[in-house]
Amino acid sequence: MSMTKRRLIFYSIFGAYQVAAFIFTLVIDTDNTSALLSLYGYISWFKYLAFIGVILIAVDFVWSWRHISRANQEVEESRHENNTLKAKIYDIQETKQPTPAAKESK
Repeated sequence: MSMTKRRLIFYSIFGAYQVAAFIFTLVIDTDNTSALLSLYGYISWFKYLAFIGVILIAVDFVWSWRHISRANQEVEESRHENNTLKAKIYDIQETKQPTPAAKESK
């Protein structure tokens, strides 16, 4: 099953976000406290970026849920169509068979 172009773009953005978060943790992991204190002014940015990460996860959850719902609906439609076709075949077979009264008159 191939992924759609929009889904690939979404995962590319999500992957870039995760790489940026990893690089950020590498930058913070220093023994130099002055470097950490210099990041104090950017804390509000970090909150917004973390919120964007939560939104990306929520979008992926909703997207997957919708995909599963559509797939289940298609399966149900296929099952209904299959049952309808079986009923039509059964009806055709029943009309082609001679009735028991017609057999006795011979």
